[in-house]
Amino acid sequence: MFKEIKIIGLGFMGASLAGAVKSKLTGTAVKGYDIVKNNIDYCIAKGIIDEPLSLDSGYDNAASENSLVIMCVPPSSIVSFFDEYADFFGGRALITDIGSVKALIGARAKKNNLTNFVGSHPMCGSDKSGPENSDFSLFNAKKCIVIKEKEDYADKERSFKIDKIAGFWKSLNMEVIFSEAETHDEITAYTSHLPHLAAFLLSDTVLSHVKNKKFSSYASFIGGGFKDSTRIASSSPDLWTDIFLMNDEKIIFSLDNFIASANSIKGLIETGDRNGLVSYLKKIYEDRKEAGI
Repeated sequence: MFKEIKIIGLGFMGASLAGAVKSKLTGTAVKGYDIVKNNIDYCIAKGIIDEPLSLDSGYDNAASENSLVIMCVPPSSIVSFFDEYADFFGGRALITDIGSVKALIGARAKKNNLTNFVGSHPMCGSDKSGPENSDFSLFNAKKCIVIKEKEDYADKERSFKIDKIAGFWKSLNMEVIFSEAETHDEITAYTSHLPHLAAFLLSDTVLSHVKNKKFSSYASFIGGGFKDSTRIASSSPDLWTDIFLMNDEKIIFSLDNFIASANSIKGLIETGDRNGLVSYLKKIYEDRKEAGI
């Protein structure tokens, strides 16, 4: 499919993806770039990538049709790279990304006339960071959203590019789902971004309270429920600041709904409405069951 994969960003996700390509797509050359030289050195030493990638050398257009560039950096960095390295991205290689926000990234690619860009969002990740924590099985049997707008269906050349990107993710044993960018951002505001925000807020609420009260033994009272509910609050603050700000309108709307739900259950507890509280919790229980979660 692709003779060469060029990965920009060799943190946890980029290194995990490079390792997955090396293990599943034998014979495919993998090059990597990162602003942190130690990440490049680590990936070369461990055989995660074959050689470093230079963004300053431009693109060999004659050979680029068999290359795929994958952006594995935070969303704001993706748009910055598109602006700063126009020569590198201006070849015939296909370009995709793993960003959690699709509309703004797609718009910036369009602004820079990057017609070979197709947005992707593998639905996987970790609260860990750095190539030393990379997991080559991370993408296996997971879902990947590939962006396909309404107008793309009638455009044969565009559809071919999108299908080629979809084929790449399928070659890593991922289930591909097509979505429009705005739809993706609205749904993930609820299913991904809001849960991360809630985990940060829950951690802050609990830990700030016990610190203010100076409960020296509070750690003994923390069980699996709190740890499970807040695990993703250990994710990168820089990354999630990017996501919250780049999908701000949809996240604020989801947060307003969350606050309304919290106020509803608060009212039931304040009034001692046992029947109402049972009904409310039972509805949530049944909704989760119906959703297959």
